[in-house]
Order: sequence, then C-alpha cells, then structure tokens
Amino acid sequence: MQALVPPNSPSLPQRPTCLVWYAGDSCDELVQQYNQTVLEHQQKDWEASVAAPLRKQIADQQRQLADQRNQIKTLQLAIESQTAATLQSRARNRAAIELVGAILGMGIALFVALATFRRLVRNSIPIEFGPQVSECTSGNWDEIVPAASE
Repeated sequence: MQALVPPNSPSLPQRPTCLVWYAGDSCDELVQQYNQTVLEHQQKDWEASVAAPLRKQIADQQRQLADQRNQIKTLQLAIESQTAATLQSRARNRAAIELVGAILGMGIALFVALATFRRLVRNSIPIEFGPQVSECTSGNWDEIVPAASE
C-alpha cells in the first residue's frame, strides 16, 4: 500500500529515519503515526478518485430528473389544453346537432300542421253566407243587430 503513495508527497510528513529498538518506544510511535497518516491519505485519495465520478454521475442524474420533470409538466399542460379543446369542440358539435334537430322538428311539426289544415279545409262543407254577412261587411251593424233596449 505504501508503494502507491510517493514518499516525498507534499501533504505527507517525512518518514522517520530512526531505528525502532522495542515496541512502544518514541521511534515506534513516530513510525505508527506516519503509517496512520499515509493510510488516511491513501484512503482520502481513493475516496476522491471513486467519489468524484459518482458525485458527477449523481449531479447528471439530478439534472436529468429535473429536465424530465419539466417535460412531464409541459406534456401535462399540453394534454390539459388538448382535452379542454376537445371537450369544447364536442360541446359545440352537440349543440349544433341539437339545433339542427330542433329546427327539423319544428319544420316537421309545421308541415304536419299545414297538411292537416289543408286536409280539413278540403274535406269541409262550404258554408254559404246569407245577405246578413254582406251587410256586416258594409259596416251597418245597427240594422243587423237589434238594439238591447228594445
């Protein structure tokens, strides 16, 4: 593991040059501290080398998610506007069809009424009006209608 870290790295202290005589002496403690520092430095380098691409990948995925959310919102708005336009179009078409139906119904009813009236007129007995009707048309009502006081 120590071969991965150059011995004269600027962030690492120099390796102790003393000789360890027994466990726990001051030189042994310096060597252990140095080894611990090298190990921590290697671990940080490894984490940085592994974590940096992962952080970049996470940031890219978060951007993609944000873009996809915006696309979804845009598509939802488009769907809502198309739905509203379709509903309005259907309502207009239905109203137009109902109007045409009402006009046709009124036309048929008028036609039936006129046909019935013509049939009644043709089949009726002609009424002959006597001389009183001609007098009524002349405007001389006093002669035709007797006075109520008599």
